[in-house]
Amino acid sequence: MGEVVIHERRFNHPYTPYDVQVKLMEAIYDTLTGNYKVGIFESPTGTGKTLSIICSTMTWLRELKQRQNAIIDDDDDDEPEWVRQAYREKIVGRMVAEAREYERHLDELAKTQGKAIENKIKEKTHTRKQRKVIKEEDLVPEDYFEDETSEDRNTKIANEIKQLLAQVEGRPDTNDKATKINHCDSKIFFSSRTHSQLSQFGQQLRLTHFPSSLESVEEKTKYLALGSRKQLCINEKVSSLKDVQQINEACLELQRKKDGEKGCSYMPRPETEDLTTQFRDLTFSEIRDIEELHEIGSHYRVCPYYSLRRGMEIAEIVSMPYQLLLQKSTRQVLGLDLKNSIVVIDEAHNLLDTISSLNSATISLNELLKVRKALKSYTTKFASRLNAGNRINLAKLSKMITILAKFLMKDGEKKAAGTEINVTSIFDDTTGDLLNFHSLETYLTKSKIAYKLESYMEKIDENYKAGTPILFKIRSFLECLSNPSKSGKLFYDRDSADGIAMKYLLLDPSEAFRDVVEECKCVILAGGTMEPISDFINFLVPYVESKQIKHFSCDHIIPASNLDVYPVKSRQGVEFEFSFDKRNDKKMIDALGETILEMVAVVPDGMVVFFPSYKYLDQLVELWKKSGHYHRINQVKTIYTESRENAVDNVLQNYSQCILERRGAVLFAVVGGKMSEGINFSDELARAVAMVGLPFPNLMSGDLIAKRKYVESKTIEMGGSREDALANAREFYENICMKAVNQSVGRAIRNIRDYSVIYLIDVRYERPHIQKKLSGWIKKRIERGGELSEVIKQTKRFFMNK
Repeated sequence: MGEVVIHERRFNHPYTPYDVQVKLMEAIYDTLTGNYKVGIFESPTGTGKTLSIICSTMTWLRELKQRQNAIIDDDDDDEPEWVRQAYREKIVGRMVAEAREYERHLDELAKTQGKAIENKIKEKTHTRKQRKVIKEEDLVPEDYFEDETSEDRNTKIANEIKQLLAQVEGRPDTNDKATKINHCDSKIFFSSRTHSQLSQFGQQLRLTHFPSSLESVEEKTKYLALGSRKQLCINEKVSSLKDVQQINEACLELQRKKDGEKGCSYMPRPETEDLTTQFRDLTFSEIRDIEELHEIGSHYRVCPYYSLRRGMEIAEIVSMPYQLLLQKSTRQVLGLDLKNSIVVIDEAHNLLDTISSLNSATISLNELLKVRKALKSYTTKFASRLNAGNRINLAKLSKMITILAKFLMKDGEKKAAGTEINVTSIFDDTTGDLLNFHSLETYLTKSKIAYKLESYMEKIDENYKAGTPILFKIRSFLECLSNPSKSGKLFYDRDSADGIAMKYLLLDPSEAFRDVVEECKCVILAGGTMEPISDFINFLVPYVESKQIKHFSCDHIIPASNLDVYPVKSRQGVEFEFSFDKRNDKKMIDALGETILEMVAVVPDGMVVFFPSYKYLDQLVELWKKSGHYHRINQVKTIYTESRENAVDNVLQNYSQCILERRGAVLFAVVGGKMSEGINFSDELARAVAMVGLPFPNLMSGDLIAKRKYVESKTIEMGGSREDALANAREFYENICMKAVNQSVGRAIRNIRDYSVIYLIDVRYERPHIQKKLSGWIKKRIERGGELSEVIKQTKRFFMNK
């Protein structure tokens, strides 16, 4: 597609787009119109990435709908013109008139009901919920009876889902004109990691307007923001529960109520179909976020979580958090059909880890011993109030926990982290293998014993902090044991807080993601820092041909002169190499202290220095306090330090306040810590960002050992040599490090007027294979660095020009 056409289209951008935005939109549009299955896009934060994604994908979708409507118009070229003209006037004319009427209806709703909803949200004051007092009767489980049939748990869940969806969708013969006129086969599914990122997406979508897919009709963008029950539930008895799983299961329990029993009064039913339709129409009358949908549901007294599905057929663009998109069972529950649609995954640098995390489970010896002790105390206290079903299942559960604990106690302490465990060996010399995992899972799901035991533990131990119930962790672990994936491994692990543990880790996220890739038309992976790209190609979509993958990295919107990147090799002959073997060298530590002192003296306002770990940062601060470096740096710029314990908000607020008062400050932060991602260090908050060393992860961690072995075995399985296997494992290890570097130093520039310098303090940053893995916009701005004295001279020149 030619440059002229693209500039004419402008992708309906609400502003005059920058050149890099046009290139990004062009690349995304080309991915959707070309024969690509996967697009990998790197666009730095501050370049208007979200708006570019919206404009390119929605322009594509509206053009597709226009072509489909044109096919309806010119259905039969063999017919005489007068026949086709009559058809247009009668059939197409009626369709256009009905579409126009529906849009007028939405306009009217936006002006009336919509304004009332918005005013209610503004008036609402958030009051703190009082802590619920735990009463003893709340701790006793209801009588539990084993299911009379041997129906598989998954089949039962599937049947429950079908029944619920049938209720939500109302009568099958419903004659809803709006659905017929606006039915949208292809959709855009947008997914991001956090609620705030999805909220920002909705705000950006509000800025846009797209040409109608029907001639002479003003067409609103039909947007649905999907969320969890925790965000959307309006039943106070359910929504007041503190845990997400607790809310989910309390909701499902209400839906299971039989005739005559009181279920949830907000659940959409055939008789409340009119209210559900009004909910849908008010949702589409404007771009609505999760808070508004919750309020609309309260207004009509229908459940937003279930009612949203009524709008799925009409919706053009649907947003949701990762978890709702990435789990097949959840997509089925929500009725998400990805066929012919575009899936956009934002902040995709997290994707591999997120998929692995969703399909992994850990249980520690400390947790097992804690919950076993609590179970023993619990069953003794309430023995007379437990029916046979509860007594039998609690005994089975206690036996299973004892078997897992004994296995870890037997020789777990002698085993190195990462040592693989054969599942059958856990049950050697026990009758544990005769226990039915599925019946225990079902008991944990249906009996609510997990919450009751957690509340009991909280009641008997005032120091105990209740969170996600330990029994749920055990349930997740049992699910992994009963359905181990070929691409997962069970191994010993060590946790600093909980000691020896067993972990099941999904090592190959590609299979878990395969359904998404195969079901949809195209997957767009977008992020501010996507390098090294090879990880996505090798470990996420290895089954997609390279010719079906488009990779695009765009430059930053800032002028070239607004960022300099300096590799810092040495200071006065002392070479910097912060490898594990050399990082404790006293000369080098002193030289680093002097280096930071010289940097803070020439950098205005704020500066952020990233260290490879909390442990190393603590060690340096302690040594610098003794040597006087800490005091000297602190005299030039006030030092603020990130720690595991301190609340991030307080440190950031004090750091920002110091800079606003023109006193200058330096923030010591940690790669992979709370400040290396999602924090906005714009303008004066970071006129410089320094990276100390290469933050390689702990090579001896259980996860990394298991992943490294997997990469090696996979290479050999694919016909590679032992040397290839070791090289691929090194590459994988290095890529983890460079992703973290890119994510951290990417904090430096956040908008078009921003300017900053980046210091990469380690001799290894001069190596071509390391520089190659830096984000494109950083890599192209690397200046000649080397000796600190030369870097300081260039830094002075850089800031003098600003």
